[in-house]
Amino acid sequence: MPDGGDRGVSRFYISMILTIESTQMKSSIVLAIFLSILFAGYAKSADSPATDPLTKLPLPAVGAPLSLDNMPNRISDVPVCKSKGTMNFYTPLGGNVAAAIAWYTSHLTGFKHVHGYGSGRSQDTFYNAAGTLTVSITGNPGKEGQDTHPYSVIYATIQPGVDAKVIAGMNIQKIACP
Repeated sequence: MPDGGDRGVSRFYISMILTIESTQMKSSIVLAIFLSILFAGYAKSADSPATDPLTKLPLPAVGAPLSLDNMPNRISDVPVCKSKGTMNFYTPLGGNVAAAIAWYTSHLTGFKHVHGYGSGRSQDTFYNAAGTLTVSITGNPGKEGQDTHPYSVIYATIQPGVDAKVIAGMNIQKIACP
């Protein structure tokens, strides 16, 4: 039978093993909690529609026929006749112009849609009745009527608002200011 010294050493090793296992278990629990919170937040954001921070208009969610880079470039103080525009320029990551138009048609309730073609690109703009909010989809170069991939999507505010003729002119790059 071992003497008391051996039992002390055994207890020490058992205590060390339990401490190591406990530390690993705590680390595993902390990691599991962190991942649960992270994925729960991601799942919530995937379910709830995202909005453009400038216009508060909806952005295509995961699984939509159009996907956008989530880091827009802000363009401020753009002259639009006697008004000023502020824009968020998004780079599309996939999709085609026709699918983008269909998505925005179903998500921008009450907005009007105008189509144009200029400089070898399709240009589709959705705008509110006041002419203060717009979403413009510019296609990659192609023949008129060709369904290309989108080159850009721009969410904009214009203050004071502009009329439909100005917006239509922007689509063909021939703005007629009143």
